[in-house]
Amino acid sequence: MAKLVAFAQFQAMLSHAAGVEEALLPNEIEMLHSLGAKYAEPLTPDAFDVVALEVILRNVEIRKGYRFDTKKDLPRMIDMPRTKD
Repeated sequence: MAKLVAFAQFQAMLSHAAGVEEALLPNEIEMLHSLGAKYAEPLTPDAFDVVALEVILRNVEIRKGYRFDTKKDLPRMIDMPRTKD
């Protein structure tokens, strides 16, 4: 039997990630869609999937402090310019 509370919390995180989809990188979008398809039915979330979604959401928050356009910039950049000094 699925742990419905954990499933509901995971679905809330999925909804939040879907709300910021325009800020996600291509691999994050792919993972988001994969997780959405996997958890379309009530299912106890796998610990790896929970951590992966938390990392995606954390990365969105981290990228807010940088001038970074997910559509134009290179997928990997070391010394990114900051938005404010």
